[in-house]
Amino acid sequence: MDANKFQIDLDREYKEFCKNTSKPNILLIGGTGVGKSSLINVCFGEELARFGIGKPVTQNIQSYSCDTIPVVLYDSKGYEIGSEKEREFIRDVLDYIKKSVDRAAIHMVWYCIQASGARIVDFDVSITNQLRQAGLPVAIVVTKADLFSEDESSKFSHEIERLLPSVPVFETTIRSSLKNLQVSSLCEWAVNNLPHGLRTAFIAGQRVNIRIKRDKAKDVIAQHSSMSAFVGFTPIPFSDAPLLLANQAGMIARILYIYNLESLKSNLSTILSGSAIGTLISQSGIWLVGQIMKLLPGIGTLIGGAINGTVAAAITYAVGMAVSELCAQFSEAVLEGNTDNLNQFIENMPALFSEELLKNFHK
Repeated sequence: MDANKFQIDLDREYKEFCKNTSKPNILLIGGTGVGKSSLINVCFGEELARFGIGKPVTQNIQSYSCDTIPVVLYDSKGYEIGSEKEREFIRDVLDYIKKSVDRAAIHMVWYCIQASGARIVDFDVSITNQLRQAGLPVAIVVTKADLFSEDESSKFSHEIERLLPSVPVFETTIRSSLKNLQVSSLCEWAVNNLPHGLRTAFIAGQRVNIRIKRDKAKDVIAQHSSMSAFVGFTPIPFSDAPLLLANQAGMIARILYIYNLESLKSNLSTILSGSAIGTLISQSGIWLVGQIMKLLPGIGTLIGGAINGTVAAAITYAVGMAVSELCAQFSEAVLEGNTDNLNQFIENMPALFSEELLKNFHK
């Protein structure tokens, strides 16, 4: 299997996985100017309200989606407190939640309150309780929390806890110098409270918590490594290598999805097109046999000069961990704004890949 064939398989697997992975629907509620768009930009790296495809679903709710983020956001209009308009807003939102099904169903609510002059009023408490009674996970997201003093932050958190016990509170900011405060924790909470079938898409969509991407990638690698073990005995000329490499193509496609590297495709096109990493991956089984001979005395004496399923699993594990680590390093560099070093990082990826490959084969 040459690099071009591997790339074709990888592209096919990636598209198939994207098509079959369901997106979570997250409803954002908050007053006008509270900073919902900024929060989304920090979490997902895109201003969906500006660049996504918007669609009104009710008088007070607009949905936004785009091809580069596997999450659908339902944004509520800035509500007005008081009298009939308040009751109309609550009725409209709750009616939609109760009537929506399947792909249009809301799976989670982020309730945004701005830190500046922050206070939680009866309206906030009422709609939060009604959302929770409807069976939805709800988090209070305090935006622009860098404007809080430590004392103000503590008082506000205690007030929310008093009025809405058991509802988590996350203080956020767009300031990267403060690590966006608790945006990463908000994403982790979201993963833990979404239905299992929707977690992968959210992990891929969010960009601030690289650890949960690494953890999900490890789960994928473990699954595909186990599958590789069933390849069984593979002759050194690798007549059955396509079975192993096809499994690796599926694994790598899932890892790329988890790190959402489609959004970085323009930067990585030279690497993923086949001449660099694609070639190394397509030859990794053969290359590793030579390394295995050196590392594990006696392996060359196996029946018919073959490597067993355990070694096939080890090869797949090493490939997966190498790809995941490179994706994680690249994502962290982008997140931290180290764009000046990205070109050099891309140029060094083949050598780094080989290094990670051999290092993880030892484990």
